[in-house]
Amino acid sequence: MQTDLLKIREEIDGVDSELLRLLNRRMELASEVGRIKASKGIPLFHPEREELIFQRLAQTNPGPLSEQSIRSIYREIFAASRVLQYKLTVAYLGPEWTYSHLASMSLFGHTASYLPCISLEEVFDSFMKGKAHLAVIPIENSLQGGVGHSMDLLYEREVRVISECYLEIAHHLCGTAGDLKEIKRLYAHPQAIEQCRRWLLENLAGVEHIECTSTARSAVLAREDPNGAAICNLHAASQYHLNVLAERIEDHPGNTTRFLALGNYSNIPTGKDKTSILFAVSDKPGSLYDALGSLSSTNLSRIESRPNRLFSWQYLFYADVEGHREDPLVKSALEKLGQRVTFLKILGSYPKSDPAQPFRIGKEKVRGGEQAGEGK
Repeated sequence: MQTDLLKIREEIDGVDSELLRLLNRRMELASEVGRIKASKGIPLFHPEREELIFQRLAQTNPGPLSEQSIRSIYREIFAASRVLQYKLTVAYLGPEWTYSHLASMSLFGHTASYLPCISLEEVFDSFMKGKAHLAVIPIENSLQGGVGHSMDLLYEREVRVISECYLEIAHHLCGTAGDLKEIKRLYAHPQAIEQCRRWLLENLAGVEHIECTSTARSAVLAREDPNGAAICNLHAASQYHLNVLAERIEDHPGNTTRFLALGNYSNIPTGKDKTSILFAVSDKPGSLYDALGSLSSTNLSRIESRPNRLFSWQYLFYADVEGHREDPLVKSALEKLGQRVTFLKILGSYPKSDPAQPFRIGKEKVRGGEQAGEGK
């Protein structure tokens, strides 16, 4: 038995050595690609190229590795490749260890540089002023719908959507106390309180609620209060050395938030894309019906109205269409739509993610050192 184990370990060592050789060769090739791109003025980051690699590997994967595992491994390989070409900086709604931070990490790996911002306006401005190469914003939640502030800024600022991801929102009650009976104050973001309301009524009735700007800020305040607790994610709990007093306290399983990555260039089609648009219609009967008729040949996967902050009593419509803006059906539909609306902004076409397979944060990842700050 011991002899068999030693032989297997020796074979693993040999495979690891070969993997190391091949990874270094891949990095050499990636560095050459970066040099060529820089000399020709080609954007260094292309999410559609990464998505095509993911798709090819998933199709040829014989197992036992799952597609999710392959994506996790190659996400870090891509991140390491980018470090050799340039240092990717990503702006997000901070502080560190917020869900926006974790969504950014799920898109761009641990070795990117992350720039926390105190507001969504600062996230957009940091990108537009060149302080960051890309930006990540929340756009909708599976329980509470669209993030209106993000939609407002997509209308007002000149940016392009280049990628998306879905992040499972798993709320935990964390603090330095040893028992729930010791809790006198609860620190949490208002949305977190709303998403855990039933559990809180059943387990922490009468406890004072103190609203915070983020889940990470909640964790900071709970750390300073021996009779306080925070609703936060596992990474924030680990970073601020909080005990997990209760796990998964959200009222509804499957709570997921969708995030968008913003850039300043367009993606090429991958065959598995989504196009996001904003439009407005005239204030007369049938105008919205006519506009939607333009999109009847496409799969309209989402539409939501939003008051226009710049013009009172006028409304914008945010919509997602399956397919790339260069696909014949989508291109024709958008041309027709442009003729029937008073305003049309194509936010971008980008690789589509599966909301049924969101990025999940598990205890084993946190314990294993999968922290967003590693490699910075």
